[in-house]
Amino acid sequence: MKSEREKVIINKDVMRDFNERSVLQAIIDNGPISRNDISKLLGLNKMTVSDIVGTFIDRKLVKSLGEDKSTGTSGRKPELVEYNAAYGYVVNFSISGHELEMLAAKLDGRTLEYNTRNIDNQSITNIVAMMEDQISQLPNFDTVNGLRAISIAIFGVVYNGEVVTSPFIDFEEYDLIGHFKKKYDVPVIVENEANLSAIFEQDFSKQELENIVSISIHEGIGAGIIINTHLYTGNYGQAGEIGRIMIQDNGQKKRRLAQLPNFDSEWSQTKILTKIAKLKNKKHYQLNELLRDFNLNDPQVTEIIEQFCYHLAIVTADLIAAYDPQMIFFNSPLIEELPEILKNVQMKLGFMSLVPPLVMSKDVKYATLLGGASMAIHRVLDMEGTRLIFHH
Repeated sequence: MKSEREKVIINKDVMRDFNERSVLQAIIDNGPISRNDISKLLGLNKMTVSDIVGTFIDRKLVKSLGEDKSTGTSGRKPELVEYNAAYGYVVNFSISGHELEMLAAKLDGRTLEYNTRNIDNQSITNIVAMMEDQISQLPNFDTVNGLRAISIAIFGVVYNGEVVTSPFIDFEEYDLIGHFKKKYDVPVIVENEANLSAIFEQDFSKQELENIVSISIHEGIGAGIIINTHLYTGNYGQAGEIGRIMIQDNGQKKRRLAQLPNFDSEWSQTKILTKIAKLKNKKHYQLNELLRDFNLNDPQVTEIIEQFCYHLAIVTADLIAAYDPQMIFFNSPLIEELPEILKNVQMKLGFMSLVPPLVMSKDVKYATLLGGASMAIHRVLDMEGTRLIFHH
């Protein structure tokens, strides 16, 4: 058993750690801010706050901005401090079926660099080599500590940092975390792309979003779910795999469940384009062509979009019934270009007594990468589970 003296020391350490997190959170979310205002905000005594802020300044995690010249009071003016986003940077990847994206960000979420490469039919070994090449070609950013963490978004099921299944890339049980951690000696996060989209919607917003769903429709379909401000991934990382929801056949005889199509195989953006290409006897059909034909009231295109809205409304209704979110975000290039789809889905859900706001993602292109940046920054700062508001 621990002695009373040991217990007191442990309790002091726990309290110090809690206070440091609280002070850093206050500076990140409310800065520039004075020590006195931090003290009032948190209910901590001024000496404790001053000591913690001084430690952060010594570590270059926080920087002083000098006296607050905006105050009209006479006498000594309070010193303002703010979070030093140049403490380091994080690198964030997204690996889809055909594209490798990379975004480097400061520790406040602001983008430093972005680039993309085609990875059609590449092995995971070649993709990893391309990722390393992208990192090596980054400029020498003006930061205190350089690269501090890496995040990798996967289109597929991820459990405890390992890729369980992916419809696009054969990961061959490749240890992404172990490889990059050994090479760069920084924390590495591997997570599902839809989950990271949900993280983005929460952390890059000043709204208090505690229970949300982010529906991601690209090459595949998934949903990121946040419950009571925490990402919900289920028992084995499969929560939100709405692309695997089975679709019943209309007017056909019963078939074995394993033979039924699913939402992903019928209504991903890629599948929609493939369906229209087949109707028009074309080998390829692009999103810009769909937009053109839809605006020209092409009957084949409008019918496909109407069917998509119908099935999307069913899945959205299921998510509302299952999670009762305060807001549902849609992360989809197709819906971003055709906002009529969202209006159509909203109308179809008119039979429900309570439907949360259905809104477009704040950033369809970068949501997944910035969600990864948020998780990486939280890891760097040892602030997992703490609400930090990032810039967008």
